[in-house]
Amino acid sequence: MVRQVLSLLLMCWSVMAGATHILGGEMYYDQLGPDQYRITLKLYRDCGPGNVNGTGFDAEARLAVYNGIGLPQFTQMVPLPQGGEQPVPVDLGNPCLAVPGTICATWAEYTTVLTLPPNTTGYVISYQRCCRTPSMTNLPTTILQGLTCTVQIPPTTTVAVNSSPRFLDYPPVVLCIGQDMTFDHSALDPDGDELVYDLFTPFAGGTATEPVPDYIPPPPYDPIVWGAGYSAGNPVNGAPGVAIDPATGVFTVHPTLIGSFTIGVRVREYRDGVQLSESIRDVRMDVVACEANIVSSIQDQQEFCSGMTVFLENESVNGQTYHWDFGELSTLADTSGLAEPQWTYADTGTYAIRLIANPGWPCADTSWSSFEVHLPLAPHFERPPIRCTNEPALLHATGSFTATASVAWDFGDQSSPVTASGVDVVANYMATGAHAVRLTVQDFGCEETYTDSVIVYPRPTLTATTDLAGCVFVPFNFAATGEAWTPLRYLWDFGDGTTSAGPIFTHAYTAPGTYDVRVTVNTDEGCIDQNTVVMVDQVEVFPEPVAEFTVVPDEVSLLDPVVNIKDYAQQAVAWEYLIDGTVIEQPSFTYEFDDAGSFPITQRVTSGTNCTNEITHTVYVTDHLFYAPTAFTPDGDGVNDVFLPSVRGARLYELVILDRWGKEVFRTTNTKDGWSGDGFPQGVYNYQARIAEHGAYRKEYDGHVTLLR
Repeated sequence: MVRQVLSLLLMCWSVMAGATHILGGEMYYDQLGPDQYRITLKLYRDCGPGNVNGTGFDAEARLAVYNGIGLPQFTQMVPLPQGGEQPVPVDLGNPCLAVPGTICATWAEYTTVLTLPPNTTGYVISYQRCCRTPSMTNLPTTILQGLTCTVQIPPTTTVAVNSSPRFLDYPPVVLCIGQDMTFDHSALDPDGDELVYDLFTPFAGGTATEPVPDYIPPPPYDPIVWGAGYSAGNPVNGAPGVAIDPATGVFTVHPTLIGSFTIGVRVREYRDGVQLSESIRDVRMDVVACEANIVSSIQDQQEFCSGMTVFLENESVNGQTYHWDFGELSTLADTSGLAEPQWTYADTGTYAIRLIANPGWPCADTSWSSFEVHLPLAPHFERPPIRCTNEPALLHATGSFTATASVAWDFGDQSSPVTASGVDVVANYMATGAHAVRLTVQDFGCEETYTDSVIVYPRPTLTATTDLAGCVFVPFNFAATGEAWTPLRYLWDFGDGTTSAGPIFTHAYTAPGTYDVRVTVNTDEGCIDQNTVVMVDQVEVFPEPVAEFTVVPDEVSLLDPVVNIKDYAQQAVAWEYLIDGTVIEQPSFTYEFDDAGSFPITQRVTSGTNCTNEITHTVYVTDHLFYAPTAFTPDGDGVNDVFLPSVRGARLYELVILDRWGKEVFRTTNTKDGWSGDGFPQGVYNYQARIAEHGAYRKEYDGHVTLLR
């Protein structure tokens, strides 16, 4: 039996200990419509070391609704909203004071909308929870007491529309012993009703054995039990004690005893002299030893090479106002009252910066910090023009750094050298492509890097071919092939004092001999370079033979058309004459012409190196011959079938055939064209033949011919 009683006592103490986290609460409502009311319950809990079990807010709050004469209406469960709890800020109204870090309070708000039909008694909304901290100074330590938050809705016969007042600021949870403390407990009434404030004894509610009661009784509710010497009007030891302005809600006290105290503040609303509702703030206040804790602190300089503008970080504690002096001696305007200002200096250098936290306060604090102002190092180098392989790239570092700065270069593993130091350096690359170059500068304790590249193109390559031997005045073939990453220019030197541009062409030498040939390619952009191929004794030019001969005589008659041709060529081993379509391959000979006219004779001779030369002389053959038969027999036997005069030496010729009555029956200008007599009868016909020689002489022949069948 004793064991069972002991177990029950331990269980009860465990429940009591696990629920001693309540700091207070308050409730108000807003009328949304004729029978719609939004109920707001705001609770406060201890989140400091006094809440030994870390008890949080309940997931749901149970609201009991009664009519104005205490008859139950219904119970409403209100869930804890998303977002949960929020911290209660500790504002002492005096920046010179700081509270211990163990002070912690949070609040949570439960909100629901209730449908309450109009009635003649009004409604009472209530919430109960246990327990208050057992070590409360102004409450008996022998019992654990809870709280009741309640609000009254007046009957509609009294007022049709009304919303209750609600406190504006967070409740003060900390008082500083020995300090005059002032807090604002003023409330807002949405309807503009008259508000009256007073100190009030909070209601008890809940028990140690049932901290969250399933049944919340109707009003009236029991007030908390005060400890000896304490009351609603004297809840805190003070000199002077607690007072509240009934018109403004301003709360004042000068605490004289450290401890935890329950305090109740009530605000009542009146319209036309009739009280409509009231809201009660039930809260625990802790009186602690506060310290003057104004600390001025400037964050150490983080950036040393960021330019002339300095951005200052304020690490002061409990400061409200500030005065900065940036230490620029050339001006009096180098001050600021901002919490975290910026200042642009006129010159680089080292400056002593001063910060006063809460200037003019008796607890003002001053700190100093030395700042170095430097321009950004801004390392840079101009990318050099495109280099050829194994062509030095000159690099020059620029920036806002001193001569004592560390200047380091990294050219990559394909460079010679791979790294270097100094403002002016040289890099050499054997491989083509883009090579990253990193420049790193260290100065004033700062380090900055700049990266660009060196572009390397291959040097031009060149091959060339030519004809190796030939004769003077005969074109030689020349061809060059170059390769580069940019356009190429070609220049040939043929060794005979002449040059030409272009990759492929022909050139004829005018004098025999052996010649050196040189060809060069040049690039004008990218890798600017040239390549030359020299071919010594590349071309052998042979002399041409001398063609010459005589024609005797150079003018003959058709009656004796024979000439003598005699060769006088030099260095010839072969001859070729072209005479009137006939080719003769003898050096000297006689030749008889078949007709009169002007006949060019061309001699072409070939040397032993297969070079040729030629020359032409002209022979004139004069006079002419004309013979016409007197009869012809067009019988188709192949003999004398056509009247065709024999004509030689005619430059111009015309033959006309007439019948005996003088009518033209045939005409031709071709000495090879005869009259066949077709279609004409046998008989005698007249003819006329006109001849112009190869000269000025002309002659006409008239005669007749007999056509025999």
